[in-house]
Amino acid sequence: MMHFINPVLALVFAILLTGCAGKPVIQTQVIEKTIAVPCLVETPPECKSAYAVDRVSVKDDTLTINRALRAEIEERWACEIKLRAALKGCNKGLHKGSTTDTEKAGS
Repeated sequence: MMHFINPVLALVFAILLTGCAGKPVIQTQVIEKTIAVPCLVETPPECKSAYAVDRVSVKDDTLTINRALRAEIEERWACEIKLRAALKGCNKGLHKGSTTDTEKAGS
């Protein structure tokens, strides 16, 4: 008694084998995606918590308070320059050839 293979089963088996015989197509795609990178910057000494106006009292005369306010403006300006420089250093690798909003505002 001879057993023959069902022709439909043989066809399915042949199709499955041809699928395994071919080489897979490998396609490389470049996906540009921004990745957040931590930028470790220490607070500059110019950005201290106590400014000149914090050292005056309500009892001081107006000239002393005015001088303290003007000194605070200079201290905050120095702090802003240092923070902008730190921001520019952090963003240097992210925006090649383009200017950031901070650079435009400082110009």
